[in-house]
Amino acid sequence: MNKDTVEGAMSRLANTMRIYIETFLRYKGLVAIDKEEAINNMDRAWESKLEAFHTLYDVTQGEIDYFDRPDTAFLIFLRNALHHRNHSLFQ
Repeated sequence: MNKDTVEGAMSRLANTMRIYIETFLRYKGLVAIDKEEAINNMDRAWESKLEAFHTLYDVTQGEIDYFDRPDTAFLIFLRNALHHRNHSLFQ
């Protein structure tokens, strides 16, 4: 496991978590103006968090058993379902 790669993945996850909170805080004001935009922003922020978590999973899966923990396993399954939503397995 490359320390710089893991630090980069952690930094990306932390950044997407911050962006999600900022999007959440702006949601109430934006939904009054443009409901579709507000919902799309929340959806994109959530998907970005899942992608960033999956990147961290990719670079640390040899060190951490993500499927031994229900919460982390669920996040990986959810991300894969969203990421591969057009695949017959998830339809």
